[in-house]
Amino acid sequence: MNLVYWAFYHYEWEFIARYKCNNLPWPWQEDPVAWRSLCYKSIFFLYFNGNVMVYSSYHLADYFGLVDHQSMSFDDLPDTPTLMLTIAFFMFVEDFVFYWMHRLLHWKAIYGYFHKMHHNHKITTGIAGEYTHPIEYVLANMMPVCVGPAILGTNCSVATIFAWYIIRYLENLDGHCGYDFSWSPFRLIPFSSSGSYHDFHHAVNIGNYASFFSIWDSVFGTNKAFYKAE
Repeated sequence: MNLVYWAFYHYEWEFIARYKCNNLPWPWQEDPVAWRSLCYKSIFFLYFNGNVMVYSSYHLADYFGLVDHQSMSFDDLPDTPTLMLTIAFFMFVEDFVFYWMHRLLHWKAIYGYFHKMHHNHKITTGIAGEYTHPIEYVLANMMPVCVGPAILGTNCSVATIFAWYIIRYLENLDGHCGYDFSWSPFRLIPFSSSGSYHDFHHAVNIGNYASFFSIWDSVFGTNKAFYKAE
């Protein structure tokens, strides 16, 4: 998917470019040298966090007996209503946990140690979503995603969990890609956020802490600046 977005950025097709979140130049247009350095770092952490951290965490959990080795047979695949309801539950749980972890990482006492790294991407692109400090990756990327499956435990199939991971990763790309596609399937979600919603967060570094929904930002008033700026 990052390669798909690379094509969008490289070829600047008009039917894609019209959905750009803002009128600012892309980072490679503004400062090619600085972008090249940030891009290489982002690719490294995309690999390191997405493979090394997840692999290590899985085997650590397995060592302590926290991993249930479930069957991958077709007989264990859920029916469509079960799959959709389970994914919806995962989304709601992830959004709530992510909101608070993300807000915590913006606490001034610790912001400079962890989350500031992610905000080096002031104009977001698809690859920015995974550019995080490893500690942040565990707290704000891995943990919120895993809470829902942990709650359901063996009542949830492995196939459902894999589907959920893919959906969350695509939503993360959608929020960081720098475009606000009106036809994105994530816009069909009630109270959903958008590309512009998270683009504002990176631009001004305040508010809009949630992932899938805008519910908790609205409840706790952390998206007021965004709506005032619209």
